[in-house]
Amino acid sequence: MPINAADWYDPDPDLRNLYQGDVLDGVPLVFTPAANVRWVLLRPLPQGPIEGARAGLPRRFIANVDGGLPTAWERPEGELVMAGAAKHRVMILSRSCNLDWKKQIQVAPVYPVEGIEGLALDSLRENDNPFSFYLPADGENMPEAYADLSQIATVHISYFRRTDALVKRLTSRATTALQEILSEYFAKPFGFTIEDDVPQTACYRCGNCFFEGYENALVIEIVAGGKFPPCRRCGGEGLWLKVPRREA
Repeated sequence: MPINAADWYDPDPDLRNLYQGDVLDGVPLVFTPAANVRWVLLRPLPQGPIEGARAGLPRRFIANVDGGLPTAWERPEGELVMAGAAKHRVMILSRSCNLDWKKQIQVAPVYPVEGIEGLALDSLRENDNPFSFYLPADGENMPEAYADLSQIATVHISYFRRTDALVKRLTSRATTALQEILSEYFAKPFGFTIEDDVPQTACYRCGNCFFEGYENALVIEIVAGGKFPPCRRCGGEGLWLKVPRREA
């Protein structure tokens, strides 16, 4: 049955507190660049501790590429860095009780479904993608969207002291669906199952057979493009692990 806004969103949310699953606007997120991208470190002038630079902006900074700075990453209080950041629409993933006492809260950025088509969009709309949580459209301020669990970030609790940035609150039904997806996301078995697509042609062995000491845990080549097969011993419960080349 299609997910609709009437089942998914609370029409009259209590604005005294925020809760798990709440969708909010204007939360700043900073994402780590790829390892092959040079970090630019900012050293304040006049020289002094980082906390002093945070408390009162220095007149100027000297920018250094980390690879060319002998003392890069050695400051015990950390480094000031040049990084890309933006304010995002986000969904709160931390448990509601954590908002009362945790200093760091987990969130996922929310993106519109623009550009997602075909089977991928069908899967998203059915909440059948373990890396996303579907959010149906509801008026001009809530286009069809999804929370991207693959980009989970932590944000200081101070950004969640006010409720005026609240866009949507989930119903009990939708909150339960979110918790189910989070359980699957964080407790996903170590290995590929028969529901997973084979990402690379390689040699694999069943992890269940290997860790249980099964002597005849064969190594087999599985071709990319299809689904992983059942294990000859474990059947559909098999967990396929890629075998290092030296063992293949």
